[in-house]
Amino acid sequence: MSKINTRYSDNGVGITIENFNIKTDLTPAIIVEIQALLNSHRVVVFKNQELTNEQLEDFAFRFGAPFTTDSNNQVLGSEDRQSSIVVVGNRAPEFEKSYLGHQEVLPHSDHQWLKCPSAASMLYAIDVNLSAAHTVWYDMVKAYALLENEMKVKIENVETLVYNPFHRPFGSVKSKYVDRSIDIPPGNTYPHPLVRTHPLTSEKILYVNFAYELEFRHMSVAQGTELLENLYHHCQNIDCRYEHVWENGDLVFWDNRATLHYRPSFDSSTRRVLKRVSIAGEYPF
Repeated sequence: MSKINTRYSDNGVGITIENFNIKTDLTPAIIVEIQALLNSHRVVVFKNQELTNEQLEDFAFRFGAPFTTDSNNQVLGSEDRQSSIVVVGNRAPEFEKSYLGHQEVLPHSDHQWLKCPSAASMLYAIDVNLSAAHTVWYDMVKAYALLENEMKVKIENVETLVYNPFHRPFGSVKSKYVDRSIDIPPGNTYPHPLVRTHPLTSEKILYVNFAYELEFRHMSVAQGTELLENLYHHCQNIDCRYEHVWENGDLVFWDNRATLHYRPSFDSSTRRVLKRVSIAGEYPF
């Protein structure tokens, strides 16, 4: 193992690499070690970075190919085909386009409505007011492991359909179990296992979200609604979270297969500007 300094979270979710310069300190061995830390801790934090867009992309794509989509399967920022970087910002007038503003962002993994959701993402803090919202990540490997055995058996072969929120007006979509007798949300859907297998570690993941319209295949609305509520309460009542307090220069690298992330709302007058880049993933199994 290489000589990098790390600081662990008390519950094992999230790890900080200290006194490390992404621009000058990367070696093949360290890249491999960072991937191993991500596999174990789900979230890896780098402090005090100064990166151009090109340097951010170069670092991200050491860990996989750029995430892409098409016009039939929209995602945040997908109308801009020229860059892999999406500005997540509030009060960011210097950028032609920025997204998400100050609203609450419910617990989700990115791109779960696609056939091949992203494998991982990085978020880089450009200008973040200390009073702006923190971000919380949930370890969904741990969430699965802590389920009762009866629940594990119940959900073992369940498949989920998640509906693309970008077919609805921005900000209008909340966590909702779909009742097809009332409304079928628009857009393509792709069935994914509720219990997903991590392709790098073989661990089982509770692959659900609490942000979008969804349904469980071949399950009644009453049963599906109850199951979704039970899984939500389970995730809220176990110690599987890492909460990040943002400072300028922070770069957070997270495993999008194995985590959810959440951001509370904050004051609309508060400036908060970050850049996100995502790494391509596979068809979940």
